[in-house]
Amino acid sequence: MGNIFNYINEYGNITFKDKPFNEIDNLIFSSLAYLNFTNTSINENKYTLEYIGREYLNKNSYYEVKKRGIPQDDGYSLLKMLVTKERYKNIILSDFIYKINQNMQFGAITFHISKKLMYICFEGTDELISGWKEDGHLACFFPVPAQVEAINYVNKNISLFGKSVILGGHSKGGNLALVAGMYLKRNKQIKIKKIYSNDGPGLRKREFSSKEYFKIKKKYIHIVPDASVVGMLLRHDKHQVVKSKVDGILAHSMYNWVINDDKLYPSYLSTRSKSLEKNLLAWLDKHDDQERVKIINSIFKIFEDNHINNTNEIRKIKNIIKIVYSIKNIDKQTRDTIKELIDCIKG
Repeated sequence: MGNIFNYINEYGNITFKDKPFNEIDNLIFSSLAYLNFTNTSINENKYTLEYIGREYLNKNSYYEVKKRGIPQDDGYSLLKMLVTKERYKNIILSDFIYKINQNMQFGAITFHISKKLMYICFEGTDELISGWKEDGHLACFFPVPAQVEAINYVNKNISLFGKSVILGGHSKGGNLALVAGMYLKRNKQIKIKKIYSNDGPGLRKREFSSKEYFKIKKKYIHIVPDASVVGMLLRHDKHQVVKSKVDGILAHSMYNWVINDDKLYPSYLSTRSKSLEKNLLAWLDKHDDQERVKIINSIFKIFEDNHINNTNEIRKIKNIIKIVYSIKNIDKQTRDTIKELIDCIKG
């Protein structure tokens, strides 16, 4: 039993020709999407992962990247391995984009795996509370700005006569992959082979029941850890559950997912995750979009007032007490749901 790094050590020198793309490769590319390649030559020409990777590693020290958060920290270590591996180093990278403002965080990158296949990947949310607020708004609005960007990105970068495409991402990136696939121009949807959401939020009831979702649902794969929190948000048809080495919000990290040889080690949703999913759906059914946005904005105002800037700080007992005390004037169902969500986050 191992993790992503063990898989790379075992299979990193076996080409995609000899060992086709699989669900672990999906995790690897989703992890790389967290790295900011802005100051590299990635969009100047079609360079290889080895070329862009070494350029990135030369321009960014590990200690600088580590300060940006856990996904970037892990992604840096991952990239350092991949630039030396035959399976990955000759993949062409292109069309990197990163945008951030007070209403949106959006990143995307395309991996040209072979002459016939490419993987379009969307960046997920890191541990910053500001990004999680945008995730919260997925329950209130459609489309949010990042979803619009994702739809535009795939429509621009997928050609009717080009390569077959796999869409994917981790956390919010998984939701963006799903939505982008749903709203890809109809004559291009035939190019989509699979859509991976790695512990990503789902859809509101309206979009979940739409003809757009129905058209792509057979291609959609939602992978969640057994102690999932983020993947329980909003609506999904089904989950492919993988065993995680840890509980709580740290189970959200793909580096904690257990890999057996070249496959994810199957598991079952924990009782806590099942309960969270059930109660979150009940909360959504009780509150309309206007009520949701009012409540969600109030919750994040509490985080701001208590100087809670990232999810790691929620796990501190003193901050949990502050949050629970602050939400006493919110309706009972909302208060109970928030308490359960916090319990799941802290593990």
